[in-house]
Amino acid sequence: MKILDVGCGNKKREGSIGIDSNPKTQADVIHDLNRFPYPFEENQFEEIYVTHCIEHLDNVIAVMEELHRIGKSGCRVIIEAPYFSGQDAFSDPTHKHFFTSRSFDYFTGDFPEFSFYSSKARFKKLDFHIDFWKVHMLGGVRLQNYLGCGFLANQLTGIYEKFFAFIFPAQSIRYVLEVVK
Repeated sequence: MKILDVGCGNKKREGSIGIDSNPKTQADVIHDLNRFPYPFEENQFEEIYVTHCIEHLDNVIAVMEELHRIGKSGCRVIIEAPYFSGQDAFSDPTHKHFFTSRSFDYFTGDFPEFSFYSSKARFKKLDFHIDFWKVHMLGGVRLQNYLGCGFLANQLTGIYEKFFAFIFPAQSIRYVLEVVK
C-alpha cells in the first residue's frame, strides 16, 4: 500500500512517504505545501494522512483538490485538525483555519446551497470523530464522562456544536474521507 504523510514533521508514519516544507523533518520530499502541484503523479496513493497540518496552509480547497488528484479512486484521506472551539486552535499563531463536523461537506456534495462554488474534487465522508484531549474536571468529577460530552459531540453533533461546543470545548477533529473519481 502506498501511503503519503502530508506535513509529517518528525513523526512520519512508518512505511509512508513523508512530505513537509521543513528540511529539518523526517520528510522524504521537501516541498512548499502551499505550492501546487505537489511533486507526485496522479493516482499514486491509497492512503493519505494530514495530521495537524492543513490548518497551517493557505488554501484548504486547493489542498483538497491536490489530495484528490494524487489519490487513487477509493484512497482514504485521514485528516486531523483543531476543532473550532478548542483552546489550542487559537494558541498557535500559525493556524489559519479551524474545523467543524461539516467543514469537508463542501467536497461531498452535502452542501447544495453552495454548489455553485463547488470544487470538482469529490470525497465521500466515511467518518468523523470529535476528540477531547483534556478531561474536564469539576470537584473531581470527570465532566466529559458524567455529562456525556463525548457521546453528545459525536452522536448528536448538531446539538453539541450549536449549544455546547464553547461550554465543553473539544480539542481536535478527525475525518476519514474517500476519494471519489
